[in-house]
Amino acid sequence: MRPNPFLSTRSLCGGHEEDHLTEFWAAALDSCPAFREGYARFLLAAHAARRGWGAVHIESVATQVDFRGNVPDLVLGLAAAGGRSFRVAVEHKIFAKESRSGRSQEVDEEGVAGQLLRYLAVPEIDGVAFVRVWPQALDPRVLDHEKYIRPAEALHFLWWHFYPVLEACAGECPAVRWLREGFARDGLTPPLGTVPPLHVPGDDERERENRREFAKLMELAAVRAAEAGWRTNFDQHGAELYLRKHPSSWAQRVLFSGIGQPRAGARRQTGLRVWVTPRKGEEEGALERLRPAVAAGLFRSPPELHRHPNGTVEFWAALSELLAGAEEAEAIRARFSSLAEAVLGCLR
Repeated sequence: MRPNPFLSTRSLCGGHEEDHLTEFWAAALDSCPAFREGYARFLLAAHAARRGWGAVHIESVATQVDFRGNVPDLVLGLAAAGGRSFRVAVEHKIFAKESRSGRSQEVDEEGVAGQLLRYLAVPEIDGVAFVRVWPQALDPRVLDHEKYIRPAEALHFLWWHFYPVLEACAGECPAVRWLREGFARDGLTPPLGTVPPLHVPGDDERERENRREFAKLMELAAVRAAEAGWRTNFDQHGAELYLRKHPSSWAQRVLFSGIGQPRAGARRQTGLRVWVTPRKGEEEGALERLRPAVAAGLFRSPPELHRHPNGTVEFWAALSELLAGAEEAEAIRARFSSLAEAVLGCLR
């Protein structure tokens, strides 16, 4: 079988992986009507209905179109009933760099917000979508803009969201199959229905893959936090979710960790540790403020709160306790999201 050119040419595009993916994505849309239809339905149907466009189909695909210095990765020309036409820009961010410590080097939020706001201000662009690997907080001016294309359960699209469309159309043409194989190789697939081991001694690659799977299960928790005004980022290849820089919370930083050693009790990798670090001067009342989070009906036996010398408050919950009865990916994601919402409600 011929080697997959999407994978075999990627190593030649160091520093330009987004352009590489965009060109293959455009080629797949151009060459495969089934993929073009499925992609349009998933990406655009809800937005088109909200804007009163009715049913739309992709009539043209272009990359790196220059709108007076604004150059989106992908521009879709749409046709609608009554001879109407629209243009939608899609910005791609992929493969966040990781340092040797495993810390994700997140795309600068202000830079992304400025880029998206510029695209939204272009008169010739009727809609703007944003796709990346990890969830990212976005400027409310982007989220609230009438042109912004937002998925139902997220602040923006993630690459794995498109995997079912790729899988459904992989047999239709080679370009879609190549992309689907590349997505599977990179772990850009729907979340699993279990929490995999986050410590895998002697197998660093499997450990990284498992931690990326954990991040998918924590995605809705990150979305709820971003909606509440927190800046979110994943760390340790996805095993930890950090919340920072809330404009008005009494907490300075929050950590949800699947790998941290609890202060006392159970072994590693069997639970979720939550750390809340107060702002200076707020240390004394932090523990009492967080009590409602552990008494929120999510646990049969509420976790014990611990206060560290620096004022940080910690609790740890066994996954068997937190996820009891959650046997599918969406149920697990919802349970993590509910815990995050319970904690967030105590941080106002």
